[in-house]
Amino acid sequence: MVPGCEGMAAVQTAFVQAVPVAAHARVKAHRPRSADEGVGPFKPSVPSRTGQAAGVAGAAAVFALGTWVSRQRHSVRCQRKANVVELAPGAWPAESITHPSEVAKPPEDLSEQRKKACAELSASGADVWPAPENDRLLRAARGESVDRAPKWMMRQAGRYLPEYLAMLSHTDFFTVCKTPELACEITLQPYRRYPSLDSLIIFSDILVIPVAMGMNCRMEPKVGPQFDFALKTPEDMEKLNLSPDVEATLSYVFDAVYWTRQQVKNKVPVIGFSGAPWTLMGYMVEGGAVRSFDRAKKWLYLYPEESRKLLSALRDIVVEYLVGQFDSGAPLLTVFDTNCGEIPPRLYEEFCVPDLKYIATEVKKRRPGALISVFPKDGEMATFEDSDFDVVGVSWTTSPAEARRSCPSKTLQGNLDPHLLYADTEQIRERTVAMVKEFGVPKYICNLGHGMVPTHPVEGPKAFMEAVDSVSSEDAPSPQLPAK
Repeated sequence: MVPGCEGMAAVQTAFVQAVPVAAHARVKAHRPRSADEGVGPFKPSVPSRTGQAAGVAGAAAVFALGTWVSRQRHSVRCQRKANVVELAPGAWPAESITHPSEVAKPPEDLSEQRKKACAELSASGADVWPAPENDRLLRAARGESVDRAPKWMMRQAGRYLPEYLAMLSHTDFFTVCKTPELACEITLQPYRRYPSLDSLIIFSDILVIPVAMGMNCRMEPKVGPQFDFALKTPEDMEKLNLSPDVEATLSYVFDAVYWTRQQVKNKVPVIGFSGAPWTLMGYMVEGGAVRSFDRAKKWLYLYPEESRKLLSALRDIVVEYLVGQFDSGAPLLTVFDTNCGEIPPRLYEEFCVPDLKYIATEVKKRRPGALISVFPKDGEMATFEDSDFDVVGVSWTTSPAEARRSCPSKTLQGNLDPHLLYADTEQIRERTVAMVKEFGVPKYICNLGHGMVPTHPVEGPKAFMEAVDSVSSEDAPSPQLPAK
């Protein structure tokens, strides 16, 4: 017997013994009875005391099994977190820092240095920061030739890494987001573990925009982000600042981008990002993380004008926020619309697409050198073929061939099923190579079809990256797609 499973064995025994009896009792109690049994065909029958007892025993066994499984899962999660903190330093790269007090502090005038550097860049006539040593990602985003597909992973910095959990055991999520040196350290963690990564993405959260608008947010254990209030009705919008000073309220993100670019010595690019207006609105209306966005979807139908007002305000903030990240040293900017697939395509076209296209156009109008991508998760990609986005993200629910047909002029990014990273390394490599060849290396950025999750093993990403690096542009030319 596996150690620690004695309780499970007892529950299983009771379950196996009790459930068949209980099921038989239920069938016998509720099946139609003939007239000679003394019960008319339409009179409800009453189960015997034996049947009742068996039913209770079965229900108790089922409840016990469910309770045991739930407790075991909780125990495993807690033990995993405890083990992370107690692991020897060899459990993560030697240069990783796992305590906030040990992180290198930036100069006190970091914000002023950032603004001065940006002003000097602008005065020089340059529209972009000097290219990083490894600019494979940027060349692919522009549609230029590369030797192999660049790669990074959505949520590559975060809860699956033991070094991240060790750091977070001494602080909290939003403190990290608001402290440039801590955000920088977390951003660098996956690069130290996987040095073949072609990019970093700044560690932050899409919900910093609602926070800047006056919605305080906290990270609840086992629940996720929760706001102090939700936008239950349009009247609640009066609590918001619809046009906050983005530099004043979100400068900590800009400082984190600038500091990270310095700390990585411009070896790889640092990606900046924002949530899309619709995705942000969903969290704001629901009050935080939820399983479905029913209330937010109702808003679009019940309060269309107020919805447009909120979405437009978010659109303008997103533009300012992305421009600020570009000015701080992020050459590629991403707009994540993870709630895209929550509403019908026609409704998405009506309420969301115009704002997204405006974001891309306006950012490029103000910063011609900026590269910008969009991830319309589970949505219709063809919508963005005529947009100013350079890159369109592909969900794991869309095939590479369909993605190429939908956006033939765009660089595509995606779309490995994140769950594949639980598999053995041979299967990860085999399926990753097949995916790269389906997309073809030209105009392609290799990524996941959604983000990393807390329970991912650290070995999975390593196998994924090795597989991507094994496929050259000669091995995977642009695919010849048959007509649909």
